[in-house]
Amino acid sequence: MLSATDETKNTTSPLVSRDAVKVMIVDDHPVFREGLRQCLEARRDIRVVAAIGGGDEVWEALRTAGPPQVVLMDVEMPGQSGIELTKALHEKHPDLRVVMLTAFSDSERVFSALKAGAVGYLLKNVSPDEIRATVRRVAAGEPMLSGEIAGRVLLEFERERAEAHFREQLAGLTPREEEILKLLATGDSNREIAARLFISEQTVKNHVAAIFRKLRVNDRTKAALLAVKLGLGAEAKR
Repeated sequence: MLSATDETKNTTSPLVSRDAVKVMIVDDHPVFREGLRQCLEARRDIRVVAAIGGGDEVWEALRTAGPPQVVLMDVEMPGQSGIELTKALHEKHPDLRVVMLTAFSDSERVFSALKAGAVGYLLKNVSPDEIRATVRRVAAGEPMLSGEIAGRVLLEFERERAEAHFREQLAGLTPREEEILKLLATGDSNREIAARLFISEQTVKNHVAAIFRKLRVNDRTKAALLAVKLGLGAEAKR
């Protein structure tokens, strides 16, 4: 089994093209690292310049082997996580293109990785051909996510965009209208809201009509659901 030091001293194989894509593998499991190296170098157009366990080894490998075009980074590693390491790499070497390669596929990890500077995210159970294709596409400047994850990311971005839009609409409400919307979210009737706020029921109706117009909804159920989605109902119950 190769040590981290031995792995970073890898020389170009005669079977590897001189203009091959240079790749660094960062994963704390030696067996997986070596398997991934063999998978990538099974094709002439990819060269693994370093395969290391993470942390300080990354910076040493950059000094000794030079910067790669693509870094395949495990998410969960002892000490500094792959996401933390990706962020540090992105700050010091913004041209490095990092792909997260991991067994986990939850949305929180995906977004943390992308926000840290990763350009792609692949599950470890994808086929060797998909890993190699991803390396080539990322080296060419294309972002790349596996199909399963891409759908989750798209949904999450849509959710965040819709939430931002709703918050912009909420910003247009007066303090009194926002107060009434919070109470709508708890299920209070106009009469109950009027009693809570010591105003007339007709005044509540006028405010509710204004809320509908500004939020572009046509009934109190939709307005209440929107308020709950943005956490206003929970605020009203405190």
